[in-house]
Amino acid sequence: MAMDVEQLKKLMRERGESQVGLARLIGITPDKLSKTLGGKRNLKLEEANILRRYFGLDNAAPGKKTHMLPIVGLVSAGAWREGFEHVRGHMPSPDPALSRDSFVVIVEGDSMDRVVGEGEAVVVDPRQRELLPKRYYVVRNASGETTFKQYLDQPGRLEPCSHNPEHKTIFPGQEEFTIVGRVMKAVRDL
Repeated sequence: MAMDVEQLKKLMRERGESQVGLARLIGITPDKLSKTLGGKRNLKLEEANILRRYFGLDNAAPGKKTHMLPIVGLVSAGAWREGFEHVRGHMPSPDPALSRDSFVVIVEGDSMDRVVGEGEAVVVDPRQRELLPKRYYVVRNASGETTFKQYLDQPGRLEPCSHNPEHKTIFPGQEEFTIVGRVMKAVRDL
């Protein structure tokens, strides 16, 4: 299903979306999005798919109401960065078994690139805070900055899963943090 440029402009106006923010979401430059909105460039299928999910336009199965998850901003897959922003949109839940408290964040950085690529979305369940080995978590430090890592035990630690060796392990006790929630799913088109 294609996304009409006029429909996209209307959604942007209604929801106060910026060209810069949407360009980052779909992985293109703001200039390319400007050309798209001006009718000089067509959206690629994967870009349109991301935007349809972001704005909650994907169709649910007939007779079945889809639960919408809020997209709350970006999470760093790298160094700590400022925490979540305001709700930027919604997308249909990719799994009806997910908690209704779940939310979506867009990954920014490469410290988890063996698991999730930069610009991809992950679903976080804030009810799931118990640290379990080999599971993935979003955590917040005392300054309110967040990051996304894998928990490993013996000794307990939050590890990057990256091809980039510059990313560092976070050890409980050496750095204060709280668990925001467990990452339950990566949302991507293949």
